[in-house]
Amino acid sequence: MELKKNLGFKDSFFLIFTSMVGSGIFFTTGFVLQVANHPYSVLICWILGAIFALLGALSYSYLAVLFPHSGGDYVYLKKAYSIKLAFLSGWSSFLANFSANIAVLSLAFVKHLNFLFPSLQPSEPIFFLYKIPIYFGNYQWIAMSLVWGFSLLHITRVKWAIRVQNFLSGFKILGVLSFIFLGFLIGNINWNHFSFTYEGNPPYSNWEWSFSTIQGIFLGIIPVSFAYFGWNMVTYVAEEVKEPQKIIPKSISLACLFVGIVYLLINILYLGSSNSLTLISAREGVGVASAESLFGEIGKNFMSIFILIMILGSLPAMIFAGSRIYYAMAKDGVFFSFLKYIHPKWHTPYSALLFQATYTSFLILLGDVEKLLYFMTCSILLLSILTTLIPVYLHLKKEIPNTTYKIPFYPFPPLIYAVGTLILLIYFAVLSPENALSGIFITLLGIPTYYLFQYFQKEKNKDF
Repeated sequence: MELKKNLGFKDSFFLIFTSMVGSGIFFTTGFVLQVANHPYSVLICWILGAIFALLGALSYSYLAVLFPHSGGDYVYLKKAYSIKLAFLSGWSSFLANFSANIAVLSLAFVKHLNFLFPSLQPSEPIFFLYKIPIYFGNYQWIAMSLVWGFSLLHITRVKWAIRVQNFLSGFKILGVLSFIFLGFLIGNINWNHFSFTYEGNPPYSNWEWSFSTIQGIFLGIIPVSFAYFGWNMVTYVAEEVKEPQKIIPKSISLACLFVGIVYLLINILYLGSSNSLTLISAREGVGVASAESLFGEIGKNFMSIFILIMILGSLPAMIFAGSRIYYAMAKDGVFFSFLKYIHPKWHTPYSALLFQATYTSFLILLGDVEKLLYFMTCSILLLSILTTLIPVYLHLKKEIPNTTYKIPFYPFPPLIYAVGTLILLIYFAVLSPENALSGIFITLLGIPTYYLFQYFQKEKNKDF
């Protein structure tokens, strides 16, 4: 039984846009300003980040056209290299990339809900599991309700789930565009911040191309790149796209272009919203701070509600895409076999969705889910390099299937993206060697796990 092709261009575009425009845009700019050290340098970082995302998107869309199957990186690594390397990608996605992201998003929703309802307080640990605090209170049951609610919706009413996704995406687009439009129309903007000789607080030196300027831009691109992540989301559900060869490249390219323009305009508002750039560089919640500076108290409340809507828009997309990875792995016999089951009535991978919701609920009970994400960053970046280089690898081996879609300006997009990501990976390893080594170690645990699944699979076959 095959998955049903439910996704058209609009659905694919909204899925990518929703995944890209996340919470990162609301706190990243303050940090970028600290390292880039000038408003112009900050804007250059976001422009280069959009170009970098587009280069990766062009490479991934090519792979999605060649291999229009659910699973994303897992499928591409399997087709080009080996099932073992593909398993490591799926293993990383299961442990943290998707499951922990879903847990963090659901908990972030409750934390932002607490801004509107102060009586909603987090709970204390109910017990400790090998020194790991386990929590269960208002935060946890609301977060788990979100995960299970969206998971069940994706099982029983996938078309309705897509409509809810598009509805929330529409709110997200409307909110972002309203913020941009009203910000430039009636917002309190200080255009002096964009002077080449800015002398405000703090006083920046005259902006010019120099080694320190380039170094600051390089450091600023790192957090910006993370804020752009999500452009590859539609590749995880390529099997359910109606016309993948036509829709996937178009939806990915336009989404990257649109998000790049939106991010640039938002950052212009951020950098011009306050009387002092010190307030921006010192605040993690730059989105709320800027809205308050632009529009007053009403702007602050509006932004708080808008962030809640944005999280709700991102959560179902992560649930939808993540389950398809485990489904693809189970079909190949390298993961739990029951995860390949498709519901006979709704034609959805219901067992994979339930499995993901159960594991995510466990992560929600933990006290520090975010640390797991940092552990996995190193391995995720490494695997993305190998995935992006697949088009080059296939061309060198002369094993390219017939397709009318070509990567524009090939081979520069995959090569530039791979080299840039490698630099990002090295920087992360130097900056946080403990987290980088932990991520590599957890990923390498996938090797014995793979052979363990293979052993049980052989034993199972002997019984028949």
